[in-house]
Amino acid sequence: MKRNKNKLTIGIICGGPSEERGISLNSARSVLDHLHGDGVEVVPFYLDYKARPYKLKRSQMYSNTPSDFDFKLHNSAVSLSKKEFINELKELDIVLPVLHGTYGEDGTIQQLLEKNNIPYIGSSSLSCRRAFDKYSARSELANNGFVTISAIVLEKKDTTHSKIINTFHRKVSAPRYIVKPARGGSSIGVYSVTTKKEILNAAQNIFDANLDSRVIVEPFIEGTEFTLSILENKYGLPVALIPTEIETSYANNEVFDYRKKYLPTNAARHHTPPRFSKDVIDSIRTQGEHIFALLEMSSFARFDGWVLSDGTVVFTDLNPFNGMEQNSFMFQQGARIGMSHADMLHVLLRVACAKYGLTYPYRKKSLAVEGKNVPVLFGGSTSERQVSVMSGTNAWLKLR
Repeated sequence: MKRNKNKLTIGIICGGPSEERGISLNSARSVLDHLHGDGVEVVPFYLDYKARPYKLKRSQMYSNTPSDFDFKLHNSAVSLSKKEFINELKELDIVLPVLHGTYGEDGTIQQLLEKNNIPYIGSSSLSCRRAFDKYSARSELANNGFVTISAIVLEKKDTTHSKIINTFHRKVSAPRYIVKPARGGSSIGVYSVTTKKEILNAAQNIFDANLDSRVIVEPFIEGTEFTLSILENKYGLPVALIPTEIETSYANNEVFDYRKKYLPTNAARHHTPPRFSKDVIDSIRTQGEHIFALLEMSSFARFDGWVLSDGTVVFTDLNPFNGMEQNSFMFQQGARIGMSHADMLHVLLRVACAKYGLTYPYRKKSLAVEGKNVPVLFGGSTSERQVSVMSGTNAWLKLR
């Protein structure tokens, strides 16, 4: 029996064992803010760092950091066994996993839901596995005619890392290399290095931190970085949104790191639409849609890549889950075509409902109105300026 026959009930699963728990919590709060209501009841669940499930009240979702959240967890949430967790999910109409990284994007949670015949929003476990491992996904792209760059993978259990690195260095001589987990995200554990010794040390650091047992080494790409969100439409076809150009400095071995992605900073700017030619933008969108179809993905995805100096498009990171925090690229790109946060989420929900034969709670799309300039003031000189920047960004995106 469903919880509320007058509403569509959606389970949000967040947290998880990866280093990206904080981003997952932010995504879950954003979904809760914009999806609950309008005939939809959101029921949150949390997985701790050992993937142990808890049932939460919506009001409990708003603790600040993951450590603060975990500190309160045992007193404020209901601990569930795996069987109880499955039974709770089966009472709902549909589930939206908002787990970033390992367990959430590698097909693990999807396989659990599939095994128990629980409807969910997102790609299948098989598609997630194909996309999540950056090295395997790159090989599949290359085999299907997409442009890729040379790379090697180092396995933690292997004892010949130095030999593999030396061979690769002779074959692909570059002034700079990127070393990163093969199955990670949010730029956690990404190193920019210049020497063979630094490559070896960076790989060992990733292994020692248990970020991954597989590490990719690739030459640093000279070009302009971009990110692209893709949604599935009601016909089951992928539709690429307007890509975003990332403007940031790569001097002194800098990369587009975690801080530049998720924290207030002047070190990165986003351009939507990007400052590329129409042909390049069309190429990004078309290739992105083809990759989405090739990997048989569903609902949504986010692909990252580079535009080289000659206009060549290279996709490097395929993310089965598109971040949904308030200032995520998906919402930024949706805003450029007149869609609010809620509009975007309801597109995903409506398509998933049709897929599983569920009754979608009709919601009228936001109506476009004549634009007006509204200044949003934030920042200041107090110690609370970071909070102000986040609030200002949220207000700007919603007004936009």
